[in-house]
Amino acid sequence: MKQFSPSLLVPPAPWEAFPGVDASGLGSLQGNLEHWWQHCWWPYWQSLTREQRQEWLQDPAHPEAWREYVQLQEAFAGDDTESPA
Repeated sequence: MKQFSPSLLVPPAPWEAFPGVDASGLGSLQGNLEHWWQHCWWPYWQSLTREQRQEWLQDPAHPEAWREYVQLQEAFAGDDTESPA
């Protein structure tokens, strides 16, 4: 039997989890979006290497407003949470 590993979980992209949210108008997060961000998305994001994060941020398949918002949140958080490459 395989053991459960949270590090193998990939949450849905923010625009998939919250299709009605316009990232270009986001300020501080509140409610369900804040909970999901703090407990699902951000732990996943922090588990990525610098290279994986850059690939994600440069992927044109991801809406530009969400790429910019993730980049902004990363800048606020600082680089001290990065996983080793």
